[in-house]
Amino acid sequence: MSASRCLPGAPTARAVTRTVCGLLPAVLLAAALAGCGASTAPDGTAAAPATLVTAAGTALPDVRNATDLTRAPVSSAGQGTAPTGLVTRDLVAGQGAQAGVSSTVSIRYSGVLWRNGKEFDSTWTGGDGQPVSFPLAQTIPGFGRGISGMKVGGRRQIVIPPDLGYGPSGGQPPTILADDTLVFVVDLVAVEATDRLGATPGAGGASGEQ
Repeated sequence: MSASRCLPGAPTARAVTRTVCGLLPAVLLAAALAGCGASTAPDGTAAAPATLVTAAGTALPDVRNATDLTRAPVSSAGQGTAPTGLVTRDLVAGQGAQAGVSSTVSIRYSGVLWRNGKEFDSTWTGGDGQPVSFPLAQTIPGFGRGISGMKVGGRRQIVIPPDLGYGPSGGQPPTILADDTLVFVVDLVAVEATDRLGATPGAGGASGEQ
């Protein structure tokens, strides 16, 4: 599968295409092995700030613009040892349709490295904040599992350890290394209608928090 076709509806020039298709061959490998302030939520409801949660005593990176869905989230670098398991925290609690690990979703997101806070990918690049759509089953395991359980209108921070990210092959050295922990902040804009109607499996997958 070429980089220009692996994310339906995503222009090839976008950073998300470089990350999910170009920089991250482990994503396509996983798909092949599997079978081939306040703001308004996208559905028009009020976006409710959610309680911030840390897992296993880990202090997660701070996020600037954490609850303002109209602005790009800006994550800081992690402090200390990164968590060894997948960790999520909801910055804004969504109130719309719920995504499953195999859903096709429309999202906005940014991704930085835990070790230095350097952004390696973002749909906010250029300031337009246009969402991209693709099946979570075609992404790295930690990304799909981290989004699973989110509701439309939500914003979630997802910390992905290397074994659920790009594994021993890394992403694209020297930018993303084999042992890099990734920190994403994801806005769930929409879940495909087939998912909402229950025709697409996914709700029974990993919860996204370990």
